Amino acid sequence: MKIRIIGFVKKYFGFEEKEVNFEGKKRLDEILDFTDVPINLLAVIVNEKAAKIDQEVENTDKVIITQIVAGG
Repeated sequence: MKIRIIGFVKKYFGFEEKEVNFEGKKRLDEILDFTDVPINLLAVIVNEKAAKIDQEVENTDKVIITQIVAGG
């Protein structure tokens, strides 16, 4: 699985891009540690669709985690 982190949340995860290999399905929050991450400011995208941190993912999925952007 390919994971890409965009924006200020990179400092919480400590990387920009990472490949993770595993068998079967796992929840995203089993693969990444969201403990100290302000999840209310995150947008999680799995295979170009909105998702949540407890989304089940497979080895072939592409994940993007970025900050929520708002303007006024």
